[in-house]
Amino acid sequence: MRNVLSMLGNYLTTGVRAVLRHKTHLALNLGGLAIGLAAALLILLYVQHEQGFDRMHPDAGNTFRLEQTFIPLEQRFPVTSPAMKALLQDFDARIEVTRLAGVGEEVLIQLEGSPLQIAMTHAFQADANLTDFFQLEVLSGDLQAALSQPNRLALAEHEAIRLFGHSEVLGKQLQLDGSNHQITAVYRLPAQSHLQLNSLRRLSDEVNAQPLPMNTVYNYVKLPDGLDLDAFLAHFTELVNAQAYQGQAMMALELQPLTSIHLHSNLSFEMKVNGSASTVDIGLLLAALLLLVAGINFINMSTARAGQRAKEVGVRKTLGASRWQLFAQFMLESLLIAAAAGLLALVLVELLLPWFSALVNRPLALSYLGAFGGLAFTTVLTTGLLAGVYPALFISAFDAKKVLSGDFQRGSTAIWLRKGLLVLQGAIAIGLLVATAVLQQQLQLLQQQDTGYQRDARLLVHSIANEQLFWAEQQGLLSALQRIEGVQSASLLDMQLTDTISQAMSIQLPGQTADTSLPPIPQLGTGFNIVQTAGFTLLAGRDFSSDYQSDWYQQHDDQATAAGIITEALARRAGFDNPADAIGQQWLLQNHLALTVTVVGVIADVQVGAATRQPEPLLLICGRSPMHFGHILLQLDPLQAMQSRLQIEQLLTERLQRQDIRLSWLDDDYTALYQNQQRQGTVIAIFAALAIALTCVGLFGLAAFSAEQRSREVAMRKVLGAGPFNLVNLLANEYLKLMAISAMLAIPATYLALDAWLAGFSVRVTQSPWLYLLAAAITFAICWCTVAALAWQVASRKPSMVLRQY
Repeated sequence: MRNVLSMLGNYLTTGVRAVLRHKTHLALNLGGLAIGLAAALLILLYVQHEQGFDRMHPDAGNTFRLEQTFIPLEQRFPVTSPAMKALLQDFDARIEVTRLAGVGEEVLIQLEGSPLQIAMTHAFQADANLTDFFQLEVLSGDLQAALSQPNRLALAEHEAIRLFGHSEVLGKQLQLDGSNHQITAVYRLPAQSHLQLNSLRRLSDEVNAQPLPMNTVYNYVKLPDGLDLDAFLAHFTELVNAQAYQGQAMMALELQPLTSIHLHSNLSFEMKVNGSASTVDIGLLLAALLLLVAGINFINMSTARAGQRAKEVGVRKTLGASRWQLFAQFMLESLLIAAAAGLLALVLVELLLPWFSALVNRPLALSYLGAFGGLAFTTVLTTGLLAGVYPALFISAFDAKKVLSGDFQRGSTAIWLRKGLLVLQGAIAIGLLVATAVLQQQLQLLQQQDTGYQRDARLLVHSIANEQLFWAEQQGLLSALQRIEGVQSASLLDMQLTDTISQAMSIQLPGQTADTSLPPIPQLGTGFNIVQTAGFTLLAGRDFSSDYQSDWYQQHDDQATAAGIITEALARRAGFDNPADAIGQQWLLQNHLALTVTVVGVIADVQVGAATRQPEPLLLICGRSPMHFGHILLQLDPLQAMQSRLQIEQLLTERLQRQDIRLSWLDDDYTALYQNQQRQGTVIAIFAALAIALTCVGLFGLAAFSAEQRSREVAMRKVLGAGPFNLVNLLANEYLKLMAISAMLAIPATYLALDAWLAGFSVRVTQSPWLYLLAAAITFAICWCTVAALAWQVASRKPSMVLRQY
């Protein structure tokens, strides 16, 4: 044991001396590895955070959320009916179910001593067994009382602080749904959860009594072992279609694993904005590429300088050292550099973490004794081993006799390996440059594309109770808003244009029967002047107008009437090639009450939500909304927009007796749709720049070594009359040829990868060949400048000073 320790100590001493002997080589290796490791560790920290969502909940691996794909809308929703619980447990009593109700609605409350109302967002009703499914940390009080007793309420810690200014709120009263509710608990949800439950109370009798067609709750289930999931889903899909939709194939039931919701279920009606699996995948790819580039630098510079250690190897082998002992020594040197680079990388991670957390919008934190510590150690160790194994094998294989007799010649294998790795580095650099540019172009296209409505100077007032909007007897609130200076027009919407339309009904055209009617078409409830206010493009007919009171939704005994505006796509689906021919048509919509819609206008197609799918047919109905909340849309004078906004907020606070009116610019809401893509673009741009910088570090190291090795050749050429620029090109041409090979490899691979990514958008940019040529040219220019800077120094030396050294 003592001999082993002594040997290791000797290896360590020798390794430290060898590493410190070549300070420039050490600085390049250490700096390159540290930067690559720091960047990779930051990315892996983000990936670890994203993949850890919802894994802390009890039996998370066996918990699913019921979801539905509505076939006519070609859309998937995470909500189902509260009546599903009874159906599931009738099917198999071992199935456990918990429900959360409160789909996207705000709840107005009134605090003690305050005349104004305030909205509780993400206020949920829940089954009493909620804690069997989800981990909630109860900070004070009795959560079960809130989930099982009437007029009781539990608040999340941050919601209690928002409402009361502190979290000591047990026993306090607030008015909700016309009755006083007592706060009985304060809780905290894990940060890594897809849930956003700002308040909890028991599931009401009204929600429990809702029929099967009402999709208003999140159903979470735990399934028994051995259940055939395909047969289970097929059975309930058929059952729900039969009982809720008269046997029509309207929906398909699906199961979403709890632990995959955050990354794979970014749907409408999610409780909060989820993550993106593609962002995580891109992060992992970038981390691997950065480590690969840093490792390539280490291998290239180690093998390039191997000749300087040939005599050392020869002497040690002559004195009895075996190849594997030498291999162990050189591996130890690699691990020493990797360990030093790892320590430096951790310092960089500590310094950059606040900035990176803001960049990815996640509360990332370091825990060296936890998972991150293990991840950092594994990453550093793996990088040191993989980067050091080939140089160690290569150097330790030198033939002692040839080395000491002066007959040693460096093998071609290492030279070809260095060139191959440099080609790979160049290909990575070119690919990342193109990917960054294409992603930015795609984002710009999405944000500037024609959505069918105008976003400039459009202000949206969110979530006003429909008693004061669609269901009001008069339009006093809108009239007051229109009198504010700078307000050019005002209208209503019951769904946001940047969201998903979740209501649809079949349309029966004249001469059709219920069996031959159009499949369910998405509908949007609006107010008067919607075409002007939203900036829709009117192709035929007119806007909804208060001059035509019959436009507004009206009920007449067992039927109702309203005016409608249709999109061009819906007009074509109804058989009208000329939009003007659809004006005056009366269409029948069958629901619990027959509705006759008179078409008064046709507008250009409207892109609702993000541009990941084609615009769909849309019917706008004047004055009708089945929703409990609506929105006010205002067109403002751009020169007075900010001043008008302040007056609008003040008027709404006074008229609605609310202190938390939420307003947003429509353009900002649209931009927010692409935040995941924006984050991808920023991350790729930053780390692409890092990869190129690391490639430059590798080029610098190799070029410095190559220039030094060829300094005698350069001196002799200079004596024979070669000019400085000829000499620079002589040294740089070798690397430019390698970069040309890099371009030939990178261009087709990058094109195919980007083409697959762009296929996910209905509107997409065309990849320009000029962009690939520009990326290659930039890489060539960087390569030439890096090599030329060193070559110029060598070419500038006096030949006599160089030649007399040999």
